[in-house]
Amino acid sequence: MDVKEEMMEILEKMLSKLLDLPRANVLDQRAFVVVVLFVAMFIFMIILPCVYCCYQEKTKQQASSSVQPLEPEPV
Repeated sequence: MDVKEEMMEILEKMLSKLLDLPRANVLDQRAFVVVVLFVAMFIFMIILPCVYCCYQEKTKQQASSSVQPLEPEPV
């Protein structure tokens, strides 16, 4: 079995479980919600540092391009 067939098999199993979810007992439904929240939190934790880093680089570039050196005033 190659990787593509294995992934398709896993996706088919997940799809069948998702289709059976409305008829599942409460424990299975809650377990599914916990897994979905875990995956969502993981994705959020991956995206948040990337966004923060990109924002910091953007503000640093804007700050360095807009700041002009001060010249001393003649007395």
